[in-house]
Amino acid sequence: MPAERSSLTLAAAIAVVASLLTAAPALADDAGPVGIGAARTAWNRGIFTVTAWTDAPGAAVTSVSARVRAGDTVVAEVPALTRTGSTWEVPADAALKLVEDGGTMPHLGAYAIDVSATDDQGHTTTRSEAGTLDFTLTPALIDADGAERLEFTRLPTYDRRSLGATDRLVGIEPGTGDRVPIEGRTVEVTRAYDGGRPRPDDTFTAVTDAEGRFTTEDLDLANWANFTARFTEDSGQVHGKATAFGRPSISPTKVSVTATADLTRVLPGQKVTVTGTVSTGGGPDTAGLAGIPVRVNLRYFGRDSQALTATTDATGHFSAVLNPPAGLGVDGWSVGPADMYLSATPATGSLVVPEESLLRKVKSSIAASGLVKVTGQLQRAYSDDSTDAESVRLEYSADGRTGWKSLTTAKSGYYGDFTLSAWGYVDGYYRVHHLTSDRLAESTTAPVRLTRVNTRMYSLKASSTKVKKGTGVTFTGALKEYVSGTWRPYKGRHVELFFQKKGSTKWTYVASGTTSSTGTATLKGKPTADGKWLIQYFGDATHFDSDGTAVYVDVR
Repeated sequence: MPAERSSLTLAAAIAVVASLLTAAPALADDAGPVGIGAARTAWNRGIFTVTAWTDAPGAAVTSVSARVRAGDTVVAEVPALTRTGSTWEVPADAALKLVEDGGTMPHLGAYAIDVSATDDQGHTTTRSEAGTLDFTLTPALIDADGAERLEFTRLPTYDRRSLGATDRLVGIEPGTGDRVPIEGRTVEVTRAYDGGRPRPDDTFTAVTDAEGRFTTEDLDLANWANFTARFTEDSGQVHGKATAFGRPSISPTKVSVTATADLTRVLPGQKVTVTGTVSTGGGPDTAGLAGIPVRVNLRYFGRDSQALTATTDATGHFSAVLNPPAGLGVDGWSVGPADMYLSATPATGSLVVPEESLLRKVKSSIAASGLVKVTGQLQRAYSDDSTDAESVRLEYSADGRTGWKSLTTAKSGYYGDFTLSAWGYVDGYYRVHHLTSDRLAESTTAPVRLTRVNTRMYSLKASSTKVKKGTGVTFTGALKEYVSGTWRPYKGRHVELFFQKKGSTKWTYVASGTTSSTGTATLKGKPTADGKWLIQYFGDATHFDSDGTAVYVDVR
């Protein structure tokens, strides 16, 4: 770290600089191929740089020297600048310093620079007043560790929400890099709250003391904020700008927050109430804290998003009503102090908000066999996200209003498609019902009536129920349809005779025919084994398959 000087008295003679410079004569510039650019003060103000070149064919500049003047008085000689490319610079070990630091410079201020350059063919040029050396202090704002950052007088607390900004203003001496206090200067400090611009009254001032130290008055810290200290001066003693930034820490008070919600699943349109308490913590001396603001957040995909703020009552209790949107990734809630000067482990809870669902492209049918089949899609109401593995069920009601019962269930596919199949009834109403899940809310299709005309084979008889093997038997029955509350003969219908051997579950086709004008069916078969015989009608677009009782024939 550069050394610090105890005072700025070494610059006391600065006032004479201007008068010294006014009498500076111009040095004669030698005409020739060698050229010299402008001399410029480097970051270390005890060093300057200059460019030099030669237009002589095949020649190169081999040496550059300089002298520094205050008026007619030469205060420093630099016999050899070092070269980097086309730029020449005062060597670091030859940096210009004040007399009291072992150099030749009498005081801080501005000095004229004369430069001479020579090429390897002997051409020489001198440029008088090639530039001005800014031999002044470079201002810096530093903390106790010497770093350029702003410090604060204390940690604000719940009971004392203010602090002072403090730092030291020093000047970096040219040549040595020593730091000397700059006394009696005004430093500006700006407070910028997070999320907002500094207001006019957010800029404060303080004056440096003999050590360069400044400390502002106590400044309110109502929210997290950044502070910036600034100093600017352009004089013969100090030239430049200094800036230091700081963001204060605080010392929060520990409290305890507990909370519960009245719902864990919130359907579209419902609201959830979160209630809880803010207290001083555990133990027998726990007490509720009044007037404490708490932030009640909805959690989206595991991350908090502020919803609203509530305030505790005289006993430390609070209540907040949330209206979570459906289908936006809400998965919980959390509660914590809304005051930055209070710290607590957040109270949290799970919450699911099913998205509205729709049942679309639903098609229902009932086959002649009585099998009901329903296909369709279960979809989200406001997005195209997958609805796979959701349960849907087929329900039946005799009147379409009451007494709904489940016939079967199925799981939806990736695109929400589903197929439901179950044995139905002669007449009645059917619907698809999706019960509320964590992902999707309840939805139901409108009832659909499915019916066919019932048919039955009455009075099935065999001409003989005990026969010898291979003997012909005539089977007769009456096919009827149920129309307008009455069983009526069903004429002209194609019917078939089937046989089921004793001990088997398989029915074998034997013969077919057509019912007469009275609905009578007469078909013949030759039994070869014991078993059941049945005449069957297989329905049509509007009729069910017939039911009826088989007749048993014993073969001897």
